Amino acid sequence: MFRRIFYLMIIPISIILPQAGEKLYLDVRKSEDVAIENSPELKLLGSQQRIKGLIVNENWRNYFPTASVSWFRNSNVVENESDSRSQRVSLNLDQVIYDGGRRKLALQAAMHDLDLSKYDLLLSINDLKFKTRNAYYTILSNKAQLELQERSIERQKEQLKFAQRELKLGDTTEVQVLQISNRLNEIQLQHKRTEIAYSTGLEEFKILLRLPSSSEVNLKDRIEDGYDFQFKTISEKDLVDLAFRSRVEFDRTKAAELQALSEHEIAKSYYIPTFSVGSYYASAGDRYEPRQREYGFNFKMSMALGANTVQDTSNYISRNQDTDRALTSSTTVGIYDNLQYKRKIAQSGIAAEQAKITRRQLDDIIRIEVHKALHNYNVTWESMLLADENADSFDKRLKIKQRQVEIGEVRRVDLAETEIFYLEAQKAKINTRVQFLLSVSQLEMAVGASLDSLNLIMQKKGKDE
Repeated sequence: MFRRIFYLMIIPISIILPQAGEKLYLDVRKSEDVAIENSPELKLLGSQQRIKGLIVNENWRNYFPTASVSWFRNSNVVENESDSRSQRVSLNLDQVIYDGGRRKLALQAAMHDLDLSKYDLLLSINDLKFKTRNAYYTILSNKAQLELQERSIERQKEQLKFAQRELKLGDTTEVQVLQISNRLNEIQLQHKRTEIAYSTGLEEFKILLRLPSSSEVNLKDRIEDGYDFQFKTISEKDLVDLAFRSRVEFDRTKAAELQALSEHEIAKSYYIPTFSVGSYYASAGDRYEPRQREYGFNFKMSMALGANTVQDTSNYISRNQDTDRALTSSTTVGIYDNLQYKRKIAQSGIAAEQAKITRRQLDDIIRIEVHKALHNYNVTWESMLLADENADSFDKRLKIKQRQVEIGEVRRVDLAETEIFYLEAQKAKINTRVQFLLSVSQLEMAVGASLDSLNLIMQKKGKDE
């Protein structure tokens, strides 16, 4: 029994794409939907799947007889003799009765190839989703850093103004004013680099989503306060079991192995003869409508003898109401016209063995990927806690320094130094959040299933939602 194959079509998503110059507000889910809907690569894979479905139909057709209608017309003109004309209309039928199972193997190979196209489409969708999330979170990270640096620049400008006033009053030195100015320039330089990364990331994001160049993209989420994160201890064994049930790669490698084995069996059966029977019914004569009836039967055999081929045909023909009967036969030997048979056996054998090895190794590969993703999930959570603690500590230190500057306990240049460390701590806090978001996505990729039920990442509702 052959497994029934359903076409996996890319269903149009209910989203409204922007016209040129319009604004588009996206969250991560809608970004994934837009990327999938607009991807030419996925559309191409869907088209290839339909083509392979047609190839399956073609292989089914090989089980049924072939029929043809022919109309032969002839006109002879000979000098000093009467002209002659003749025509012949015939219906021909042929049916393969034995081919050593090659039709079955070819059909199996085509169906497994259709399976492969379905799994390739699913894998491409998953890969595109991960790329979209990665780009989305990176843009959020750069946006958060821009806002952070802008606030820091305003504070530093304010401190520089105070320092310049104090310099006029003789309460500070020019060197200290220059140090504060240098720190301001450092933050402004960081801001410029982040601004370039942010604008470049947005343009690349539009390319990834295949959006119009003039469209304006606005991301709804915020890294700093747009998500609630939870950590849950997850059993590696449970994740591996889930991956074995959910990963598309298992079905894909199985289909690839079966297809390769079918191709190899076809190549190895080159020597098995093919037998077919045929018949025809015809009307011939020198005018229209031809009235001379004839019919016939034939038996054909073809096979390969190493690099050579042999074809033998026997025909029985009856004309004029069985008063004119004939039995003919012909044998044709092709010499060295099948040299490719050894190459096909070797190529298909190597492909089949490679497919077996890949399938046997897949279990270990999946286990390693799950272990790596789970370890990354655990480490990024710990890193996020440390980064949050460090950022909170520098936030407190910055506020303390500000109060100390106001009462004259420390110099303003010390506050500028603390501002630099504060920015680095906040940057690390933002980056670890992005890393945790991506680690959850990588864990979902490793197990081949969504982990939304664990509520590891919960998006906060905005005021307008």
